[in-house]
Amino acid sequence: MKRMSGVVLLKSMPEKGKKASRADRKSAAKPEKTEKKTRKAVKKAEKSGKSPLDKNLRSGTVPYLVEDDGTVRVMLVTPSGGGAWMLPKGNIEKNMTTYESAAKEAFEEAGVIGTCDPVMLGAYKFKQSQFVQIFPLRITRILDQWEETEKRSRFLFKLEKAERIVDSEDIRSVLRKLRDYLAKQS
Repeated sequence: MKRMSGVVLLKSMPEKGKKASRADRKSAAKPEKTEKKTRKAVKKAEKSGKSPLDKNLRSGTVPYLVEDDGTVRVMLVTPSGGGAWMLPKGNIEKNMTTYESAAKEAFEEAGVIGTCDPVMLGAYKFKQSQFVQIFPLRITRILDQWEETEKRSRFLFKLEKAERIVDSEDIRSVLRKLRDYLAKQS
């Protein structure tokens, strides 16, 4: 695994995040259940001959880097309107795999370039009927300016801190799975 040194403040920290919505709090209690529903929806779409690229499925990443001392840092972003820290995510692009589309979202929303592994770390419910599949993305380059520079804040957090500050238990679960995934890679 390639290691990178340095800690980078990439834009100012936003003010305290908004409280989680009722739907977020309701789904936050059972990340495994959400993951199972997402996997089931994808399998059902594949069996029926429909594309899993339907309007209810999204992809996202956990952009990360490993410093020389082994510290894992993850890139979190704010929503375009401001608010609580979250992972880069978006619609699945036509003619792209889910993880390729996730890497594109990290480029657009967080200004990071890297390699997205085709291993789904987990999934979570977003809004009322959308599901987001999350893939790990090893950061190889961080851009000073990116497509959504003016819309979002971004920051590299130590993995442990990121787990504490995200509002969603589903995202915390994904971050814990990243730790396990990286431990198996070393």
